[in-house]
Amino acid sequence: MSNSNSHPLFKSHIEKATRFQLRKPTPNKTNWDTFYKLSSNENLMGASPKALAAVKQAIDGVYEYDHYDDFQFQDKLADYYKQEIKSGQFITANSGVEVLEIICRGLVSVGAECIVSSPTFSPYKNMIELEGGVVVDIPLSTPDYQLDIDEILNAVTEKTALVFITNPNNPTGTYIEKEKIDHLIEQLPDDVIVVYDEVYYHFVDADDFPYAIDYVKAGKPVIGLHTFSKIYGLAGLRIGYGFTTPEIGEYLNKIFRPFRIDTVSMAAAFAALEDEEHVNRSQKMVWEGKKWLYEKFEELGVEYLKSQGNFIMFKSPIPSLELTSNMLDEGVMIRPGDNFGAPGYIRLTIGTEAANKRFMDVFKHFLEK
Repeated sequence: MSNSNSHPLFKSHIEKATRFQLRKPTPNKTNWDTFYKLSSNENLMGASPKALAAVKQAIDGVYEYDHYDDFQFQDKLADYYKQEIKSGQFITANSGVEVLEIICRGLVSVGAECIVSSPTFSPYKNMIELEGGVVVDIPLSTPDYQLDIDEILNAVTEKTALVFITNPNNPTGTYIEKEKIDHLIEQLPDDVIVVYDEVYYHFVDADDFPYAIDYVKAGKPVIGLHTFSKIYGLAGLRIGYGFTTPEIGEYLNKIFRPFRIDTVSMAAAFAALEDEEHVNRSQKMVWEGKKWLYEKFEELGVEYLKSQGNFIMFKSPIPSLELTSNMLDEGVMIRPGDNFGAPGYIRLTIGTEAANKRFMDVFKHFLEK
């Protein structure tokens, strides 16, 4: 029910929604030469050089409306996927987050139930609630943080609209094998749509990882989600896309405003898709850094979860908020798992060799105090 003092046009489900908040903490002192932000899973190798060159070239044209719609973007993506997914099956937007907003706006009605599995990407909850949907949380199993397929299926009712799957999962880095996702999708009712968030798929090295494109090509009610924020290093430009079946794509593409994606971001995205060298170098940095960090954690006796993302979640040997605060003052920013529903854990972005070494040096310093 709305607050009695609120405006009569205010929607009660929006008033009750949980606002997503993320404040960047500020270090108390600056006794370090280089600041390492290892808290947001960005690509510390930086942006795709081809994308940066495209940005510089596009800057001169920002005075005019260039792309009235996203047909060029759709066609570019269709070519990138070798026409296995056609133009019209993509949902393009200012970041993967906006794709999620479009999905919820189009598919979540007041009272509709949406299944999530915490700890996971926390904005899901906010977006569902803003449309009047009901969040049904089927937590990941502990201590392995795996998807509980049977409990998800048991939670499905006639009101279920969407099932959100994050694979690899953020913040845990764990993944769900193809056999399990196959079973889940086969057992779900035909009218339930799976939102398959695989924005970290570039960093996967598991042989049995299930990719969204295979389900979409098979005509399953699945929406895959990708972003240019991670492997391509374009987090600050906010551009991403989803892809799905022709039927769902045609419907969701009706939720489109003109001039939605800016010309600079689109130029960067086009160029980034062609920069395989940057992708390969970024993957190599993450895979080598992950192996090195695993070894260091094991030497220190620190528990961690094997990761398929560009980050590692580990169990903090001292109170997690205390450790993150102390490390911030030493110029290393990491993310406590408390905000994700994983208290006592910390999520660490895998960075460059210098960043990983600085993290480990500071981390060991506080362990020895």
